[in-house]
Amino acid sequence: MTVNRALNGSDSNGHMSFPRARYLSQQFVEELCSAKGVSDGLINEIERVIYESHSPDEREWALDFAELRDQKTSRFQQARVREAKAIADISDRIASEFEKESLVALLTKQVGEKNKLISNYTADRAKLVVRGTEAQLTRHTQLSEAAQKLRSSVQNYGNQRRTFVALQDEVRSMRATGSPELLRQAQTRHANSGLSAAQWDEFLLIYKGDVDKSLTGYVNWADAEIQKLLGAPPPPGEPNVALIPDTADISTLPLATIVAEMTRLEALFSADKLVRDQYTALTNRIALENSALQTLQTRLTDAEGAAARRLVLQSERDDAYGRVFEAIVKEQDALAELYAPLMARLSAASGTLKKLGFSVRRIADCQAWGTFAEEELLDRRKTGPFYGRGSLIAVATEALSSAWETGSVTEIQSAMKVFMDKYLRDLLSHAPYAPTEQAEYRAWSKQFAHWLFGTDHIIVRYEISYDGVDIRKLSPGTRGIVLLLLYLALDDTDDRPLIIDQPEENLDPKSVFDELVGLFIAAKAKRQVIMVTHNANLVINTDADQIIVAEAGPHPSGGLPPIKYVAGGLENATIRKAVCDILEGGEAAFRERARRLRVRLER
Repeated sequence: MTVNRALNGSDSNGHMSFPRARYLSQQFVEELCSAKGVSDGLINEIERVIYESHSPDEREWALDFAELRDQKTSRFQQARVREAKAIADISDRIASEFEKESLVALLTKQVGEKNKLISNYTADRAKLVVRGTEAQLTRHTQLSEAAQKLRSSVQNYGNQRRTFVALQDEVRSMRATGSPELLRQAQTRHANSGLSAAQWDEFLLIYKGDVDKSLTGYVNWADAEIQKLLGAPPPPGEPNVALIPDTADISTLPLATIVAEMTRLEALFSADKLVRDQYTALTNRIALENSALQTLQTRLTDAEGAAARRLVLQSERDDAYGRVFEAIVKEQDALAELYAPLMARLSAASGTLKKLGFSVRRIADCQAWGTFAEEELLDRRKTGPFYGRGSLIAVATEALSSAWETGSVTEIQSAMKVFMDKYLRDLLSHAPYAPTEQAEYRAWSKQFAHWLFGTDHIIVRYEISYDGVDIRKLSPGTRGIVLLLLYLALDDTDDRPLIIDQPEENLDPKSVFDELVGLFIAAKAKRQVIMVTHNANLVINTDADQIIVAEAGPHPSGGLPPIKYVAGGLENATIRKAVCDILEGGEAAFRERARRLRVRLER
């Protein structure tokens, strides 16, 4: 039985199969080392060698480099996502506090105007009272003030009730969709936990207490308190007989009784129905304005406390920003640990191999960070330090780039603080909206804060260099050297025969001699190396053990040309002659070259 197998193992897909040789075809090398840029294939091969440089125990059962990298870094990437979300949420709250701060002056003015308006209404109402009813007016004023307090209390209980009902809706939603989805996300993030479905159920978020019973009780309590304050209207009585004795404590009476007594008193102020209606209208208006005044005073008190709350939130955001970079630094350290065996090997190497280097570093794309702000957030037409294109990018590069890329967490936080102290006011002056455009400015300020404290422009990346030049900037030929370095000198775990088709492709003869010959000689000690080449350096100077010379005959019509093979070592005169003929252009060409170089050849 004849079985055919591809040298590169592409048809060996069985669970026990394994390619019996590593084959570097010209197409494979060209794809990996294309002039268009570093392909994923070359990076994948480098990562494979890094993965295999670890012992099986160090791989922690990971099947490939990507899985091993995820095992090392996923924890820190998840922490980074969590802290970034926390920064976004805190930034939204800070923006709200900033907005409240800006309203202090306006609310103070509105409170003053409202007090003045109520005073005027009260004065106008007093003018409607006829002489002899001053005592009734004083009593009415007392009742009116008590009624206003009761209405405010009713309003507060109503607000609480609406909050309890909204909480009931939130609890139902959390149970139905929120908690199960959070659990599913946790299971996805930690798929390797090995926990059973029953064990995962323990992680389902539930409420500590019986919130359904509590919230129902809170709603009923609010309803009862509102009803207690409102009370029931008293039955009609004699117009001249007070419904509330003068000795009664008004603060203990329900609103309905007080309103009924106020209505009785209003009828006594004047016999003229029009005057009575005007008095009632002014009384109702005063009540409405007092309610509005209370709302304004509450908002003013809240706004006056915004500055202190903002400072606390900013401190929390600074801490979260630091934790983001703690996660980034830990990810960087984890990657460095992952590449440590190969980096240690290279640092101890000599010759060509020493030219290859690996490094793990943070990359801060100040260009992208600044461009987004210039194009999406700032009005560059306004005069200031960020007028025109590129000014913000230049400032960010100078003030933040170094800290972002090489600084410690403390240094990064310090650099950001200095940047904000120096430039925040200027950045805000380039806002496309004025603070008076509240809705637009509110949305813009939140987006601005998300950008300012965002870290999407910062990545952790490992870099490969050859002779001090990043692999992305190398010529295709030099990338080919890097690829051969991997296979010949670093891929220690692979002892299969290595088959290479024209390794000298895209390389000048000096590079072939300087960079590859020594590697091939060293590789021969641990694996069989088979190459197809037209380069004499790789045939002669690598001291090839066996040379196979292939010679194709005439190409017949409708068929393939016959191929004749001659094999032997360099000590064989026939093989030496064949090498000279094929690689050097024959003896005549070789001697002509010697004549031009004034070199004497011995027979």
